[in-house]
Amino acid sequence: MELALVIDWSRAALQKSLELGGLPLLAALVVGLVVGAGQTLTQLHEPVVAFVPRLAVVLVVVLVLLSWLVGRWILFTDELIRSIPGMLG
Repeated sequence: MELALVIDWSRAALQKSLELGGLPLLAALVVGLVVGAGQTLTQLHEPVVAFVPRLAVVLVVVLVLLSWLVGRWILFTDELIRSIPGMLG
């Protein structure tokens, strides 16, 4: 197996992981910033207050985007598997 091919596959896998995980992480970041600002204003520094809204928002984002996420994942996997015979011969 050529080193360039391994690097290309690794780059594609990292890009796909950022694409699939980026939206839930971005949602968690935004909610965390809003809740953190609210905690600072109210001087309520309880970790559970910050954790529960982030968890709920990430769950909602994943459930809303689930069909798109799975579709992108399947397309990537299909493309990767289809490229294997070309490398063997």
